[in-house]
Amino acid sequence: MKDEQKLLINIKKKKRGSLEDIIDLYTPYVSVIVYNVIGSVMTKEDIEEVVSDVFISLWNHSENLDNNKGCIRTYIGATARNLAKNKLRKAIVCDELNGSIPAFDSEPDKLFEAKEEQEIFINLIRELGEPDSEIFIRYYYYEEKISQISKITCVCISTVKTKLARGRKHLKKILLQKKEVQ
Repeated sequence: MKDEQKLLINIKKKKRGSLEDIIDLYTPYVSVIVYNVIGSVMTKEDIEEVVSDVFISLWNHSENLDNNKGCIRTYIGATARNLAKNKLRKAIVCDELNGSIPAFDSEPDKLFEAKEEQEIFINLIRELGEPDSEIFIRYYYYEEKISQISKITCVCISTVKTKLARGRKHLKKILLQKKEVQ
């Protein structure tokens, strides 16, 4: 947590490079939060826009951050959820006003099935709980190194490896059970 305190001090002083350091460190975390809120209904570009807005908000409000209350991770986590929910609300209101219906590809059944499978897999990863789901997503989705994940999540390297192995085993077990049912 010492590094986060240093980042907090630097961002409050608007030091050059401080925002880039925070973006490098927390983009996967923010992306997971935003995806969990709007990923099933919005485009990749919408998700990226909200993620960017989170870091812009951090920069614009950095002088108001309290050194004693929470941390950068807490602030950007809450901001990510709120901005994603606001984006979703705006989209729903616009769709209702325009009477628009989402366009489907030429094969809507395949699109629906792919989206459904993706949601099932994301929900299974969420069931791993924190910090396991974050570790899993950082390693397999963002292809981060175990040492980097260990540093970011404050979990020792051997524990990260164990959590990845147990996560794979757990997901495999559940997927096999689902196949047996079908």
